[in-house]
Order: sequence, then C-alpha cells, then structure tokens
Amino acid sequence: MAVLAASICTRGGKPLLSRQFRDVSQDRITSLLANFPALISDASSQHTTVEDDEVRYVYQPIEELYVVLITSKNSNILADIDTLHLFVSTVSTMLRQVDDREVFDNAFELISAFDEIVNLGFKENLTLSQVQQFLEMDSHEEKIQEIIERNKELEAAEERKRKAKEIQRRELAKRSTESQMAGISGAYGGYSSPAPTYQSAPIVEPMTSEQPTTSKFGSKIARGPSKGGLQLGKKNGRSLASSAPAAPDAQPLLSASQPVPRHQQAAPSSPVTPSTPKIANEGILLTINEKISAQLSREGSVDQVEIKGDLQLRINNPEYSHAKILLKTDPKVQYKTHPNVNKQLFAKEQVISSKEFPSNDRSIGVLRWRVVGKDDSSDLVPLLVTAWVSVDDNIAHITLEYEVPSQFAESLLQSSSLDAAIQVPVAGDVNLESEDSRVSYEVSTEGVKFTLPTIDVDHLSGSFEFSLSNVSDEDQVFPMSVDLAVNNTAAVESDQSLGKLSVVDVVTNNEDEESLPFDLHVHVQSENYHIN
Repeated sequence: MAVLAASICTRGGKPLLSRQFRDVSQDRITSLLANFPALISDASSQHTTVEDDEVRYVYQPIEELYVVLITSKNSNILADIDTLHLFVSTVSTMLRQVDDREVFDNAFELISAFDEIVNLGFKENLTLSQVQQFLEMDSHEEKIQEIIERNKELEAAEERKRKAKEIQRRELAKRSTESQMAGISGAYGGYSSPAPTYQSAPIVEPMTSEQPTTSKFGSKIARGPSKGGLQLGKKNGRSLASSAPAAPDAQPLLSASQPVPRHQQAAPSSPVTPSTPKIANEGILLTINEKISAQLSREGSVDQVEIKGDLQLRINNPEYSHAKILLKTDPKVQYKTHPNVNKQLFAKEQVISSKEFPSNDRSIGVLRWRVVGKDDSSDLVPLLVTAWVSVDDNIAHITLEYEVPSQFAESLLQSSSLDAAIQVPVAGDVNLESEDSRVSYEVSTEGVKFTLPTIDVDHLSGSFEFSLSNVSDEDQVFPMSVDLAVNNTAAVESDQSLGKLSVVDVVTNNEDEESLPFDLHVHVQSENYHIN
C-alpha cells in the first residue's frame, strides 16, 4: 500500500495535524481534506472509505474529529483499514481527551508516532505496545553513559574540593609556623634557637617524606614530623626539656598541662604488616569477592550504586578437577564466564563446568558479574547513612545515623559482622558528644575517621553525635567517605552476595552428580563509597 498522508481534521474538513509520507505539498493536502466532507456526505454511513478522481480516503470518526488516511487508489483497502485502526488506537492512547487543544498540545508526539507506524508510505509491522516502547526511547546503553558522565562530574568536583582543602591546610601550617616563630623571638629577645611553645591543640605539620601508617580500612594516619621538622627548643643537639636525644618521630606539640589523648597519638614505627594469610583449603574452596561503589546523599537516599564481583575457585585434590558448580543467579545481573568455562551450559543451567580445573591449589576466576542499581534504590546498598549538620560560630554539630537494610541482615550478615568507618574531610578539634563508647575516632591531616561499633544481626543501626571546629560552611564536611568490609563463611542456598549469586552445590561431573565437600567464603568491601 502507499499512504500519502495521515491527518486529523474536523468535521468540516479543517486540518488540525497532518503528516505527509510522500512528496505532497501542504496546499495539496489542504485542498484534498477540504473536499473530504462533501464526499462522505454522499456516501453511506456504513462505509469507511471514499474516493475521488485521484485518491482514496480511509477514515474513522473519533468524537468530533476524523482520523483520515489519504492513499493511492490502487492500494490494498484491507491493509489500509488495518493501518487506520493502528493510527486510531495510537491517537486514543496518547490523548486524554480528543479535541483541538489536546491535538495541538501533543502534536510533536503524535507526528513521531505516525513516523513509527508508516515509513516512506508503507506500514511497518508493529503493534501498539511496540510503538509506545519506541517512543519512550528507553536505552540501557544511554543510562550507563549517563552514570559514567555523572561519575566523572563527581570525581572532578571531589578533586576540586581536595585541592582546595590542601591549599587551606598549607596556609594553616604556614600561619602556625609564623606565629610560633614570632612567639619564640619575643620570649628570648631575638635569640635564634627555638624555644618551647605550648599550644592547646596539635599543630598540623607539612607532610614529610616518610611513609604514612595505613589503618585497617586503608586510610592514611599522619606520622609525626621527621628530624627536619619543627621540634622543641634544643641546644647543642640536646632537648631543653630532657638530656636524652630527640626521638626520630616526634609527637605533635600539645599543652604541657594536658595529657596526650589516645586517639591523637601518632602511630609508632613498626614493620610492614604481613599480608592476609591464605585461607586453608580442605579440597574445594569457593570465594565470592565483591566491590561496591555508591554515591549517597546526605539525606540518606541513594544517587547511584555499582557492584563488581567475581567467583574464585581453588582445588588442591586432583580427584575434584572435573567438579561442577551449581549456581543460582539473578536474570537482572550481567554475568561473564571464563573462556575455559562451558558458556552454553552456564547460560542454560547456571552451571560452572570445564574439561579440567587446575588442582594445584591455585586460585582461578571462573565468573564475573556487574550490577548497576537504579536511582533512589537501596536494594544494593548494605549501609545507609544520613547526616544531620548544623554550623554555628565555625563549629559544626553533626549527627550521623547508619542502618543496614533488613535484606542484608537476613543474608550477608547471617554468619558474620560488618566493619565500617566514616571519614569526615576536616582536620579540626573533635568533641564526641555521643554516649556510645564503642565509637572511636582518629585525627589526621586528611580529616577525622570514626570507627563504628561492630554491626551484626543484633545491632543493625545506630547513631552518634560530635562537634567539629574550623567549619564555616556545611559543605566543608562533605563528601564523607565510607570504608566497609564483610568477611564470612556463607551458608549454602542463600543470597550471600550483593549480586544475588548463590552456590547451590558442588557435584561430580557424571550422571550421578554426587555432592562434593567444599567451603564457601564471601568477602565484600567498599571501593568508592561516598556521602555527598
């Protein structure tokens, strides 16, 4: 068939909207529609088509308007009527009320729908639902690209804030050094050797060349100044306060009448911490490793979340090298198997199988997955944090409320606990106002890190309050970073991973499929977890 134009007109033939699919001028379409009422007045009311000397009109009334298809006279009339019905259904669906005003308000959407139904005068093989789907233009790739762009913008904003804070710290250190030298000159009448100076708070020294001590969650805790830094006054290489030589890693200067708080002491020099010992393997060991990146708002909602995971396999017994791993997966998650894994078997039955797995107790990755959560969705976030901040006289009063959603308590924390810490990017005086003594904190040049009490199935939520000096604006305490880690021995046939992956069983690769002994460990940690 050849559809020349699709139009919506009044009973008198006045065109409200028309879409030409062939090279027909506007004046020609207007003339044809003006002739249309006279033709239908002479035709029987039971017909839905009329013809003149040149074209055929296929029409259907909708309330006070007509939907009219202008076609060539040699077109298939049955196909024309079928096309007309799809046009009428589309118009009825898109308009709340069929009148002139609704047509004008939705003209662009109607023309787009007409273009989906007919292309160059010929009908596309579509249904009404497909037309609606094409109009929505809901693209998964476009959403992924938008998330990537937002991540880049957030990273650029964080980098700008980091540089601004670094400049601020340098200025504070410079002013502190200048004021200290001025006090020394006044006390000793211009004597050039440094004299003891007492401060009510630790002086933030510039970063030295020594390596910082790394805390449990990977953040850096500042070390004391090296020999080249500002020290207590000395004479002939001896400290004025003691005849003993100065320690290589001197502590920050504090008030003489005030003891050094435990949380403000610099970490002592110690050898490098050995790496985590290798987990013992009793034959077959499966390890689920997941890293979560999330951006939370300070109001407690989720802006974006992404989870990347992998399944590691270790076999130390040659008898188990032909084992099969039975899994339960989620159709909403993207999975990718190792090249040596039978991809067809995994796609059909969710089974990890290979010709022969290595049996030398070497860890190999057999499966990877990736999950991107929807906006304002907390079903993938294991720890939600809400921040309440008020600033008064350069002092910020902050309450942090944290909570583990119930679905993770029933699965991820069944046989383990969650270790978490929250770092505020401001290095000021801290006053912990919360009565919960289980909350501890450390002060470094990078800010203040609060270590939360153990979170398990019996303690899924909590809150604590503190005040922080040197804060003139609420945005200075953001973005806060969250470090979290979960290590457990998972129960079989439970959704132990954030990616909804469950290990059902490990069996022999034969018809009997006898169960084999195996251990399963789940390790979850944060990678880029921020509160903005």
